[in-house]
Order: sequence, then structure tokens, then C-alpha cells
Amino acid sequence: MVIKSIPLIASDINRYYIFYKQAGRFIKVAILLHLTSLMGLVLFLGFGRLAQDALEQNRAFLFFMYEYISIYGVVLIVLTQMDALSRFQNYKLAKDLFFENGFQKRIANLFISSRCQREAVKIAALDLGMADELNAYLDSLGFRWFHVIPKVVISKPEILLTRSFWEKTFFVKPYASKYFMW
Repeated sequence: MVIKSIPLIASDINRYYIFYKQAGRFIKVAILLHLTSLMGLVLFLGFGRLAQDALEQNRAFLFFMYEYISIYGVVLIVLTQMDALSRFQNYKLAKDLFFENGFQKRIANLFISSRCQREAVKIAALDLGMADELNAYLDSLGFRWFHVIPKVVISKPEILLTRSFWEKTFFVKPYASKYFMW
């Protein structure tokens, strides 16, 4: 099933509306990652304040412990937002591929490695009216809501040490959608 649309000229649509819709999609595509970023912000601010208090009281051990957790919060924010940007690129590519070819398992297979990728491709399929087909396919593969860790990490944990894993997770190249503005 290939969906055809009426082409829009970018000048016909207000650029703020386009930005609003893109920002909404960015949040929707990676909602779990954004919530994790908020958790990192809470860690950073909360434990940063505790570290400051411990420093003022000359409690070195507590200062270093709280500061370590606070820094972890910052690292969590950075990594989850890099992952979110990568998932947004996956979303745009999946949406274009589904639009061009209809729902195909081989296209879905490109984006099912992790929970975050599956969520991104689900939003793309939902946008094009293919969510039922994708969900049925994912169910047939045995994916459930609690399958968070990428499946390749479970079968081969040493993959965490490879460059390709990190590039696919955090450094997906920007993709400009051919057919959609958001």
C-alpha cells in the first residue's frame, strides 16, 4: 500500500507551524529518552545542591559522592539527547521508506534493534496509517514493552566496544525527509 499525498509548497505553510510540528514529532518519537533526560536534570540539580552543601560543611567524601552523581546526571542528559536526535533521523527515514514502498518487513527490520528505534518507527507507521501492520509484525517477532536493551547487546555484549554500535546509537547522520516537513 503506497500512500500518495498532495504536494505542498513550503512557502504555503507558516515556518513557525512547521517548527512546532517538527518539535512535537521530536518529543513524541523519543518520549522515553526525553523523560530520562529530565531524570538526569533532577540528578544534576538535586545532587549538585547536596554537593555544594557538603563542600560548605567540609565533608569531602560526601562532596565527591554527590558530585559524582551530579556529573552522571549531566552525562545522562547528553547521551539521551544524542540518542533522541538519532531516533528522530530514524523516524524521518522510516517514514519516507514506508511512504515510498508501503509497509514491508525488510524496512521495519532496519529499525527494530532497540526499544527506542521501535518507538520511532511506530510513530512513522502511525503517521502513515500502517501502525496495525507494524504492531502485528513486532508482536510476531516476540517484542514486548519491557524489551528495552538492544537485542544485539544481549546476544553479543562485546558489541558495546565497537565503533559501529556507537555510530548507530548516538551519531546517525542527519536525514532530510523527501516528502514530509514533519
